[in-house]
Amino acid sequence: MKRRKIALLLALTITTGLFAGCTKNVALTGDKIVKQQSDHLIVQGDIETKEININSKAAGKITAIKVAEGDTIKNGQVLITIDNSSLVAKEAQSKAQIDAATEQMKAAQAAKSSAQAQLQKAQNGARPEEIDEAKSQYDLAKSTYDRINALYSKGYAAKEDLDKAQTSMDVAQNQYNVVKDGARPEDIAALQAQVNQADATIQGYQAQIKQAEGGQDEVQSYIADTTITAPSDGIVNQLNVEVGELVSTGMPLLVMTNTTAPWVECNIKETDLSKVKLNEEVPVKISAYPNQKFKGKIVRINKDADFAVKRATNDNGEFDILSYGVKVELIDMNKPLHAGMTTFVDFGKK
Repeated sequence: MKRRKIALLLALTITTGLFAGCTKNVALTGDKIVKQQSDHLIVQGDIETKEININSKAAGKITAIKVAEGDTIKNGQVLITIDNSSLVAKEAQSKAQIDAATEQMKAAQAAKSSAQAQLQKAQNGARPEEIDEAKSQYDLAKSTYDRINALYSKGYAAKEDLDKAQTSMDVAQNQYNVVKDGARPEDIAALQAQVNQADATIQGYQAQIKQAEGGQDEVQSYIADTTITAPSDGIVNQLNVEVGELVSTGMPLLVMTNTTAPWVECNIKETDLSKVKLNEEVPVKISAYPNQKFKGKIVRINKDADFAVKRATNDNGEFDILSYGVKVELIDMNKPLHAGMTTFVDFGKK
């Protein structure tokens, strides 16, 4: 009986010793390690990245998916294409309308230029040399008429020849009078009406072209919407469609993570908040890259507390110590990061 009691006592002693030894060597993590190893305010935080949902702007059939889940993508890279054959046909139709209206407008502009030239000539009157030329033509026609009339009176010329000479003389006389006296008011008015008509025709074609160009721009924007590109560098997290699938406007196509502007989210106790300065640059360590140093900039200190931590100390008694969220943007980051990675931000001496 005494031996059993001695053995039990010995076992309890050994077990207690082992438990005490394990307690002394237990691994500490997170803020406990930070507190014990540094006189700086170093706070553990997590990498955050922006998640982007890319939705369809156009309806149609998926013709190609050029990425897979987990792929790293670059800004502007083509991700998905949607069938746009009907839109391309509409674009060609709009272009044909523009080309036809443009040619018709050019013809109307040429007609206007001709009418304007005639109107200007009528308004300005003939030049002296043009009057002299008309006078010469009239004198020649009259001389011819007088000669044939003399022959006709003697029976040496036919009546037909005399009539022709008479007609030629009358035409030359009219032309001479028009050149000498200038255009009549009704002639000038008629020419002005031609110019005005040409103007109206040109304006009509210009309106047609503008309308067709507006339709073409709209169709081209729809065509552009059928090619889905990456809005930034990042990683494809999730694909929601397959090749051949019909999609509607606004349908979610894929989800990606923007890796160009990662930041750190951490929580600072109100008792340490005075050591955190907005826009200050601070050193950052990332557990994934233990031998490298990075920099960050404090860009936000939350105005409202995120949560309260109960700590019974001589400083605050039984009162809660509040925690405030702080955002630190990483500067010149050139390493691949993933949301949730562990970081340590050094806010300086306590």
